[in-house]
Amino acid sequence: MDAVSGKKALEGIGSVSDHTFCQTCANDGKDIPPDAFCTVCKEFLCSHCARVHRNMTFTKSHPLQDKSTMPSSLQPESENKHFTETCQRHAEEFIKYFCPNHETLLCGDCLAEKVHSLCTIERISEVAKRYKEGPEYNGLKAGLVQVVNDIGNLSDNIQASMKYIDEESFTNINALRKFRNEINQHLDKREQELLKDIEQKKRKSQSMLGELKSNCQDIQAATEKLKAELQAEEVSNNQLFISGTRAIKELLGFQSALKDIRGKNSVSYFKFSRDPTTEQLLASCTAIGRVDQVVSDLADQVASDLADQVASDLTDQVASDLTDQQKKPQVPALNQSRADLSQSLFNKLPDIPVKTLNDTSDCFLAGMALLPGDRLLLSDCYNHSLKLVDTTNNKLVSQVKLPGNPWDLCLLPGDRAAVTLHWEKKIQFVSTQENVTLQDVVKVDGECRGIDFCDDNLIVSFCLPGKVVLMDMKGKVKKRVYNDTSGKPLFQAPSYLTVTRKNQTPPVIYVSDRDTHTITKLSFSLEVLQSYKDPILNLPRGMAVVGDNQLLVCDRDNNNILLLDTLTGKITQLLGKGKRIERPYSVAYCPKKKMMFVTCSFDNKPELENFVKVFNLV
Repeated sequence: MDAVSGKKALEGIGSVSDHTFCQTCANDGKDIPPDAFCTVCKEFLCSHCARVHRNMTFTKSHPLQDKSTMPSSLQPESENKHFTETCQRHAEEFIKYFCPNHETLLCGDCLAEKVHSLCTIERISEVAKRYKEGPEYNGLKAGLVQVVNDIGNLSDNIQASMKYIDEESFTNINALRKFRNEINQHLDKREQELLKDIEQKKRKSQSMLGELKSNCQDIQAATEKLKAELQAEEVSNNQLFISGTRAIKELLGFQSALKDIRGKNSVSYFKFSRDPTTEQLLASCTAIGRVDQVVSDLADQVASDLADQVASDLTDQVASDLTDQQKKPQVPALNQSRADLSQSLFNKLPDIPVKTLNDTSDCFLAGMALLPGDRLLLSDCYNHSLKLVDTTNNKLVSQVKLPGNPWDLCLLPGDRAAVTLHWEKKIQFVSTQENVTLQDVVKVDGECRGIDFCDDNLIVSFCLPGKVVLMDMKGKVKKRVYNDTSGKPLFQAPSYLTVTRKNQTPPVIYVSDRDTHTITKLSFSLEVLQSYKDPILNLPRGMAVVGDNQLLVCDRDNNNILLLDTLTGKITQLLGKGKRIERPYSVAYCPKKKMMFVTCSFDNKPELENFVKVFNLV
């Protein structure tokens, strides 16, 4: 313990002058009797030091006792008042003070700094008396106990999750191998059946041909015999006439027999044909099956719960903070909104202007996508450009020229996007980080229109002829679909498509066709799952997925934004001319802000073409 300067070794309580001196002057080696005592600093002061003490900003509020009331000497400090921790900033000084305003521990040198000149400083020796039994320390202890318990529980959960994952991995591997074995057995069985069928057809054809060959040999032998007999009869004209007359009937019989052989000679040949369903399986990206992420409270909540608990403030508010954290509602993810918009009402907000001085014509905003950070990416077909809009202040922040007419667009991982250049038969890749910049280009084999991305693949729709194609990021076609099961064309003008991404089921593709007035639902292997057709659905254009089973659809000729329930097929009209919707082409919905964005294309109506319509959910 550091000795208190200005205080002699105490052997008892006596007069002030016998035992105590001004502690400030004692630091300079002067023994000056005290005239005052500071009850806050617990120091004896001479008259000069007392005057300075009263004038200093951070000590002028300290009450001073005069000679008549001040203690005769300082009592030895109790053990719990000992100061042993030095200041991190002033290594030679002990921490003795506490600033409630800044919640900072201070030494004597810290106390003299200007930042604390107006603060009410407390001595730790005084604060510590009530701290140990106070609610703050009790809350701290309770919070620590709670966190330790929570970490223990979460650790148990993590351990259980690890065990569960190991078990599930083993189960899934066994299920996969069992299924693969069943497939192999089925294919082996089917192969043996086909081989047996081939062998039976071969034997049947060979037997028939063998019989015909034997008949031909018999006729040939009979013909040679008749021919030899006639030659032998040539020495006698009479006998030759008789034999020849008889031979004519035999010849007619030979010819009739040959005719029968020729009729039977149409042998049924056989040819192996590949099963179309099996070919689709081979072309499928999900052949045999797929491994989907299944939501599990046990596994998914461990990390977030652990982070929340450890980050709790270890103060007297710990217990209440933990309670608030448990009661705090969970915010759904952006792409997992389950809001039902069929009964919703929308308010019209100010439009976002997107035409610039560099544009050579009014806009044709054919495609649109929401980017992170409240940004909106637009494809302007007439002005050959992509435009980036900040929806927080409704301003165009970036524009880039494209080497062609853009149509639809989709977002890609890594702050990228892909845009179809339909007349150029190309797909343009761009970076969406900060400003939009051009990257590489991929050529395709037709007039590309709608586009979306899923599982490292691009799904693209084409017109002339109408088709939907699954391709890799370099444009290599993996699969395509033209016709339905009856061989009729499935599409005529599939201008837009979108892909849903669900947690527990494979992705689903929705394709809008303006000429057939339908929306077609495809599996990721491009198999037709369902077709939606309704008198309300006249000329479908752009679409946007809302929740798990709802689809926003632009109906151009009906001047409406429709909501399609993909489970029931029910179609609800959401926005129309009353909300200044005319010939809508593209739509996007932000579930976080409950806002809808719509683009319209109506020639000679700049108030529609050059703006993005904005609505918010009431």
